[in-house]
Amino acid sequence: MRRKRLVAAVLVIVMGMSQFSVAMADKKSDAEQKKKEAEANLKSKQGEINRIEEQQEQLRSEINELDAELVNVMIELSTLEEELAVKEDELEQTKADLEQAKIDEQNQYDAMKLRIRFMYEKGDTAMLTSLLESGSIADLLNRVEYVNEVYSYDRELLTEYQNTKDQVAALEKQQEEEIQALEVKHQEYQVARENFETTIAQKKDEVGDFQNKLAAAQELAAKYQDTINAQNTIIAQENERIERERREQERREQEQRAAAAAAAAAASRASNSSSGSTSDSSGGSSSDSGSGGGGNKNPGYSTGVSGSAVVNYAMNFVGNPYVWGGKDPNTGADCSGFTSYVYAHFGINIPSYSYSQRSVGQEVSYSNAQAGDLICYAGHVAIYMGNGQIVHAKGTAYGIVAYDNATYRPIITVRRVL
Repeated sequence: MRRKRLVAAVLVIVMGMSQFSVAMADKKSDAEQKKKEAEANLKSKQGEINRIEEQQEQLRSEINELDAELVNVMIELSTLEEELAVKEDELEQTKADLEQAKIDEQNQYDAMKLRIRFMYEKGDTAMLTSLLESGSIADLLNRVEYVNEVYSYDRELLTEYQNTKDQVAALEKQQEEEIQALEVKHQEYQVARENFETTIAQKKDEVGDFQNKLAAAQELAAKYQDTINAQNTIIAQENERIERERREQERREQEQRAAAAAAAAAASRASNSSSGSTSDSSGGSSSDSGSGGGGNKNPGYSTGVSGSAVVNYAMNFVGNPYVWGGKDPNTGADCSGFTSYVYAHFGINIPSYSYSQRSVGQEVSYSNAQAGDLICYAGHVAIYMGNGQIVHAKGTAYGIVAYDNATYRPIITVRRVL
C-alpha cells in the first residue's frame, strides 16, 4: 500500500511538471514565433528601404543631368533671340534701302522719259516710238541699245539703278529666309526647354513619392524592430519565470520526496517496534547513513585533479554575465552551464542541468566538503571554494560571483567529482 501511494505521488508530480512545461513552452514559443516573423518582415523592409534609396539617388542624378542640358538649351535660346533681333534690324534696314532704290530707279526712269520727250520735240520720231513702246526699264534698255542718240550716261545710270534694286531685293529675300530659319530653330529650342522643364518636374514629383514611400517603409521597419524588442523582453521574462518556477517545482518535489521518505521511515519504525527489541537495535544503526549530505560521508578522490586548481580556474570567470541556458562562461552561462564548463576543463564531464548534477560523483557530508566539491541546491549548483564559501553563476542580476556563503540557501547534497 505504501509503495502504491509513493507511485501515485510521483505520477502526480510528473503530470504537474508536464502541464507546467507545456504551458511555459506555449507562451515562449509564441513569442519566439512572433519575433521570427518580425525579423523576417524587418529584413524585407530594410531591403525595400535600400531599393528606394537607390532609386532616389538615380532620380537625383538624372535630374542633375537634365538641369545641365536645360541650361545649354536656355543659352542657345538666348543666343538665338539675340541673332533674331540683329537679323530683324538688318531686315528693316534692307527694306528701307529697297524702298529708296525703287524710288531712285523711278526717278531716273521719269527723268529719262523727259529727255525722250525733249528729243521728240526736236523731231526724232523713230527714237520716240522705239522708247515709248517699251514695257519696262529692262525692255527700254534693250531698245536703247539700238538707238545711238541715247547717251551712254543714261544707259549706265539706268543699269546701275536696276542692279541696285535687284541686289537689295535679293538681300531682302535672303534675310527673310534666315529669319524664318532662326524662328524655326527658336521654336524647336523652346519646345525642348518646355520638355526638359516638364520632365524635371515629373522626376522631382517621383523623388517626392519615393520620399513618402521611404518614410512609410522606415516607419514599418521601426514597428517591426519594436515588435522584436518586445518579444525579446517577453522571452527574457519567460526564461526568468521558467527558471523561478522550475526551481520552485524542484523545491516542492524535494519536499514531497522528503515527506515520502519521512512517511516511509515512520512506517518502518512502526513496523520494527511491533517486531520486538531486536528490530529496535538494528534500526538504531541507520541514522548515520542519511541522505542530503548528512552523516559523516567523506569519500576519497578518484582523479588527480586538485580542488584548488578547479577553484582557481573558476575564478577566471568572476564578473562575467549570467545567461540562462548559457554553456560558456566566457560569454555568459547559467549555474549548471558554469559548473559543467569548469569541470570539463579538467576532463571531468558532468550533465549541464542542475537537477542531473545532484547524482554525479559521490555524496559528501557538508562538514567534510573540500575545495572543488559540487554544492547542490534546489534549482541551483555551485563550486565549493573552502572555508564555507562558493563560486557560482548566481543570477541575471549578479552574474558569476565568488565568496558567497555556501549555506545562503538550504543545501540538498554535496558531490565529489574529483
